[in-house]
Amino acid sequence: MFISEVIDIEITYAFTKETAVQLNWQALMHKIKYVFAIALLLSFNASFALSLSIPKSLIDLAVVKKFPKEKLTVVLDQPSTKFSKVRQKIELCGTWTLKVPQRSGDFCIDTQAVWNKSKGDIEISKVNILKLATADGKELPSTVIHVLNSSLLTMLDGTSVYHVPDMVGKNLESIEVQDNSFKLIF
Repeated sequence: MFISEVIDIEITYAFTKETAVQLNWQALMHKIKYVFAIALLLSFNASFALSLSIPKSLIDLAVVKKFPKEKLTVVLDQPSTKFSKVRQKIELCGTWTLKVPQRSGDFCIDTQAVWNKSKGDIEISKVNILKLATADGKELPSTVIHVLNSSLLTMLDGTSVYHVPDMVGKNLESIEVQDNSFKLIF
């Protein structure tokens, strides 16, 4: 009887030890599967960027508030915008007035929208004249347009067209011009 009790105890001990090891192994595998699932989920979510669109009407309101712009004796006023998703550009048109001598006309410029993270602003950059005409509809000579492109229009470079709220702006990665909005990408 004593020997059978010892064998019983050893068998029970071996069975218990094997079961415990097996249960620990299963728990470890369950934890590994759980960690792998979380890592997979996080990488899946990270691969898709969150985006938010700002409608053109809000951009237009913000642009109008920035005008008239004046440098030396030239005043730019009455802005209107047109967005191009394909070219990632904004066309900004309006009126110009020269104080001395008294002249006026229409202008259209091509700009690129850039994200200024430090200010939280969408700004225009790389300004280029598309059209510059007098009040009677005559186009100004290309030499005048070239001089203006290299000097006067620098006053528009860096003009904020929209201020993104700080909570949103701190997490913003980039912007894209759409046909009727700005797409903010986080």
